[in-house]
Amino acid sequence: MPLGEILIEMGAVRAEQLKSVLAQKLGIPRVEAKGFPVDHPVQRLVPIALCQRHKLMPLCHDGEGELVVVMDNPMSGEALEALRFATGQRIVPVLGSWLDIRAALAARSRDVWSTEALLGPTGAPAKAEPHVKIGGDVSWEDGLEFDLDGVAELTSRLTLETPVEELETADAVRESDSTLVRLVNKIILDAWESGASDIHFEPAPGKRPTRIRMRRDGILADYAEVPAKFRAAIVSRMKIIAALDISERRKPQDGKIDFARFGPAKLELRVATIPTNNALEGVILRLLAAHEPLPAEKLGLDARVLSELKALTQRPHGLVLVCGPTGSGKTTTLHSLISMINTPERKIWTAEDPVEITQEGLSQVQVNPKIGWSFADALRAFLRADPDVIMIGEMRDKVTAEIAVEASLTGHLVLSTLHTNSAPETVTRLLDLGVDPFNFGDSLLGVLAQRLVRRVCPACAKPVALDDTGARAMAEEFAAGTALEAGDVLADWRKRLGKGGKLATARGEGCDECAGTGYRGRLGVHEFMGVDAALRPLIQSRQTAEKLRVQAVASGMRTLRQDGIEKVLMGLTTMEQVRGACA
Repeated sequence: MPLGEILIEMGAVRAEQLKSVLAQKLGIPRVEAKGFPVDHPVQRLVPIALCQRHKLMPLCHDGEGELVVVMDNPMSGEALEALRFATGQRIVPVLGSWLDIRAALAARSRDVWSTEALLGPTGAPAKAEPHVKIGGDVSWEDGLEFDLDGVAELTSRLTLETPVEELETADAVRESDSTLVRLVNKIILDAWESGASDIHFEPAPGKRPTRIRMRRDGILADYAEVPAKFRAAIVSRMKIIAALDISERRKPQDGKIDFARFGPAKLELRVATIPTNNALEGVILRLLAAHEPLPAEKLGLDARVLSELKALTQRPHGLVLVCGPTGSGKTTTLHSLISMINTPERKIWTAEDPVEITQEGLSQVQVNPKIGWSFADALRAFLRADPDVIMIGEMRDKVTAEIAVEASLTGHLVLSTLHTNSAPETVTRLLDLGVDPFNFGDSLLGVLAQRLVRRVCPACAKPVALDDTGARAMAEEFAAGTALEAGDVLADWRKRLGKGGKLATARGEGCDECAGTGYRGRLGVHEFMGVDAALRPLIQSRQTAEKLRVQAVASGMRTLRQDGIEKVLMGLTTMEQVRGACA
């Protein structure tokens, strides 16, 4: 607690006395915000939420073009840094009372931040942004930020700041322009705050605007459009912060952005630039928010599968694989499994590209094939570093797979991922790579296949009663390709999942929290194939994926579709989502 607040709380000094002494000692002028003339363009430089959060208000520009801001605490480094990031300008703090600042903000909020925020810099109505703001309706009383520095306003500012004679050129704006920097930062921050996984910049030929879309919960949606005259500068800006070659426009490039160096979010992004027709470039950013591992109990795994996986991760050696398409949550699952055995007694090495999730106690390595530091190289190095557990981000080639199998046979627990469609196909894929079937059969402990489906929005979910015909059809779909009988499946469902013998599904009606879609968030659908005495000889004799699947189902494996159907009956997702993900 600051010393001044302690003195005020003790009754030793009054707040006004403390302000006067501070102003005198620090040589900072005192200002009454309520009596200061209103400078609308200056006050719109700082979002209202930032003013409230840090107890401040912008006043004017001084003679040297620096922004004068009245602050309740002009010594706050956090507030000054937030101001510099929001405005891109140098800040001159002056001292004021928060009561006075708050009254001035309240008096001017509707005039400055609400009404005029609807107008563009020329006085014409600003075009509404096509993206949906988080949090529903926003008002002054909510204490939330109005979307003042939206894409429409920032692009309008870019137009005003660019000389008329340059507007028709392909590179009308410098990539280091402060407004352009804020525009790119805003797009990335909006994606991060909305939970998007990818940002797509899609340029169009001629003078057609650049389309920006974001993928959230696996679905692409329009976010905004940016005038064509700024597309080259936006691409150059993203190349600069990703340390790519801005002069190379004929070849695709890959890079990474550590956004913590440029904005307030601890966030990494993978960047891919791809040349398109008409000498343009598309850019795709994948957001890799650094976060803690998800508890294994929250992965959505069936209780029996979770119990088996916990038992496997306690084994001293062997190979555990997680498979699925890109973006299906394989890395999240691996880190959740590792978190269960991350104890001081174990030395755990991981090789990842990139390192998305961090855990205390792990020795995590970022591979870089460009400098000859591949997964195989990292794995070789790990074997000389006294490991107990090794996690390999992906088995991409024969060399990596062979070293992983050998490591699992020599006293190490190895976990890795593959891009395959099902658990049985994972086995045949590795055998096709050239892995020795006898060693592989001995080392493999289990394979977990997974998909992500959209979750029914909990806020607007409504139960949908399932009649006998519909229930029978779902049971037949569940039993297809297995020795199960639809009638037995249906009886088991009514006992475990029914209410009074009646089955039901759920559907979201659409609300503000799910933007009217009926879905919010995603859910894992899983298929676990444990390797037992009946399955191991089939692996060693290189049997087909279909024969492996038949044996695994006979041993109790529940397929992706079966797991998805049960989650539908639990009201977590819909049959449309399950059929789309588990074709």
